[in-house]
Amino acid sequence: MSTWISERGARRGVTCAALLLALPACLAPVTPQAPLTEAALGNGAVRLSAPRGYCIDADSQRRLPGGGAFVLLAPCTHLTGTPGVSAAPALMTVSVMPQAAGAPAPDARSLAAAVAPAPVRGEGQEAGLVYAQVMRGGEAVLPGGDPRHWRGARVVAGQLASLALYVPQGSTLTGREGRLLLGDLAAGLSAAAPVGAAPAKPAVATAPPPSAATPRRGVFARLFPVSN
Repeated sequence: MSTWISERGARRGVTCAALLLALPACLAPVTPQAPLTEAALGNGAVRLSAPRGYCIDADSQRRLPGGGAFVLLAPCTHLTGTPGVSAAPALMTVSVMPQAAGAPAPDARSLAAAVAPAPVRGEGQEAGLVYAQVMRGGEAVLPGGDPRHWRGARVVAGQLASLALYVPQGSTLTGREGRLLLGDLAAGLSAAAPVGAAPAKPAVATAPPPSAATPRRGVFARLFPVSN
């Protein structure tokens, strides 16, 4: 998506941000803008640094009920309309929501429950990021896109962050490359230290003991739309 100056363009920007419409339409360069690679989310509690070659669409930033936030990322070349670092076509989303005190950290089981009934595979956890490949529903978000897409979640600065990666049909990002890009996106999330204060040590969330109970969707699930 780009930053659109005209009224018509602004409407298209809102539509793409809200509904995540077709990748080619959202990524088409319209009005060049300065690259935006960092943004504050979650009422300033979380700082997002975009992966190399990708930029944040300023027009896409939205506040969510309950103190949350939402933002889109896409290749900088599409957003700025100028040559730059080459990046594979992709649309990424980041949503953050305050994590309730004592809430368990996200795990593969709760992630699968959040996107049910869509099947998942390739679940894992690395550097605090829980991730999985969702096997259907991507084409509903991006018409003409690949059904397979990546979802992930991690806790940062008391906020539950959910990540998603959508790509065109047949993109190499549907495989390991996509998982690595999702990891880069997650690695770009950090606690924003108060002005004049030393950076706070990140909180370590403790997962609950194993249970046979059905996972509760709760706030974690609200960050993820149900895949078709």
